[in-house]
Amino acid sequence: MKKLMKLMVAVTIVLFSTNTFAEELGLKLSSFAAPKKSAKSSADKAFEGKGSKTVSLGLGMSSYLGTFGSGGYSSYFGGRGYYGGLYGGFWYSGTLSVQAEFGVHDYVGVGIVTGVGGRNYRGGGGVLYVPVGIFANFHFFQLIEDKTSKDIHGDKLDLYAGLNVGSGLAVSFPASSSNIGGMLFVGPQVGVKYFFKPKIGVYAEVGYGKSLMEAGISFKL
Repeated sequence: MKKLMKLMVAVTIVLFSTNTFAEELGLKLSSFAAPKKSAKSSADKAFEGKGSKTVSLGLGMSSYLGTFGSGGYSSYFGGRGYYGGLYGGFWYSGTLSVQAEFGVHDYVGVGIVTGVGGRNYRGGGGVLYVPVGIFANFHFFQLIEDKTSKDIHGDKLDLYAGLNVGSGLAVSFPASSSNIGGMLFVGPQVGVKYFFKPKIGVYAEVGYGKSLMEAGISFKL
């Protein structure tokens, strides 16, 4: 028994001195297992997934389906408007937009959009729009990075596609009188965001409805 105790004490002294010597050389012998590669947390991604919140401010152009009011519905697809102006499918509005997106899944976000916009009529007067709508985006770039296990800069870059739909206020100002009504919009959008800071980035979108084309700045909350 005494011999066994002496042997255990000797082994302990050897292991302690060896480890101490290794640490002096900047080595660690206490663990021989290779460190596991840790997966990126949601905070390391441009789109942070479920529970995330992003607010974007942008300038651009929107294209709406049409307007409605006391004179009925007026389509922008080749029909004539309230005041005889010939409309086309890309009857656009310059728009200042504000949109907020909330992550409901690792790769899906839903949000609300509003803003203010307008344009001039060809025959005089103009129209003021105040859109209010909802949208959903699928952030496929984050999915690609997770599935390939490759660093494709998903911490800074976000590519997405989605759909938008909404209505809002449309106030027309022709030469002789005014008309207050509503407007409709629906369409797809594709976009890209690049976060040059952990919480601040820039974005650009193209599509139809809320965003014919648009660019601005995004903030993570």
